[in-house]
Amino acid sequence: MLRYRSSMDCRPPLHGSPVFARSSYRIGAGEGSQGRMNHGTVRSVVVTGGAGFIGSTFARLLLTLGYERVRVFDKLTYAGNLANVADLVSAPGFSFVEGDICNPEDVDKAIAGFEAIVNFAAETHVDRSLLDPGGFIRTDVHGVWVLLEGVRRHGLTRMVHVSTDEVYGVRDSGSFCEDDPLNPRNPYSASKAGGEMMVKAYAATYGVPAVISRGSNTYGPYQYPEKFISLATTNVLLGEPIPVYGDGRQVRDWIHAQDHAAGIEVLLR
Repeated sequence: MLRYRSSMDCRPPLHGSPVFARSSYRIGAGEGSQGRMNHGTVRSVVVTGGAGFIGSTFARLLLTLGYERVRVFDKLTYAGNLANVADLVSAPGFSFVEGDICNPEDVDKAIAGFEAIVNFAAETHVDRSLLDPGGFIRTDVHGVWVLLEGVRRHGLTRMVHVSTDEVYGVRDSGSFCEDDPLNPRNPYSASKAGGEMMVKAYAATYGVPAVISRGSNTYGPYQYPEKFISLATTNVLLGEPIPVYGDGRQVRDWIHAQDHAAGIEVLLR
């Protein structure tokens, strides 16, 4: 059973089974379908990386919960696809801006007049980070700095920076806690840890109203097929071998994209 842990709880060991039974978000369905509407003070949100996997799920959730204005801001790289938000285009309050979080002018255009920003924009695949570490540093560190500067300029009231549990590294047993030291083991997790440090520095130095989430491995609709569950499923359907990482005995926690999005939405309130 999935539950959202408070800030005092620890991350469980890397084991467990995915939750397969899921409901779908329906735009405009409101309280009758999801159990509640947004009752927080934030009414307008920019979702960077919102044409990607978790970002598009999150944008859809915000509109379902009654947020008045939701803007997707996406560079449309290989993992971003407008088809992921095609059902949102006609939704009241939805808008899309194509741009790069590393470009201050694009950031200004995207966030002007909005109250909050949730940053899903990132390079995220470990294997790709081994081939192009610089691209990960550019987006996951420099891009975060550009966003933080934009938040300062425009006086946004909330920034949620979406990070990853990869920043902790690995351990043989026990649980990770939020205050555990970071021990990134590859360029991807190192770049995400660097972005976190920038967010913490701006919160401490300039009072930027920011919070960081560290989610686990995520699966669900709209996921790019390079990720393990999507890749394994596709390979099974095509009759191709399933990749095995390590010696095949490693296990991981998984969280469904809709559950992940719901947890992040709580951080806006």
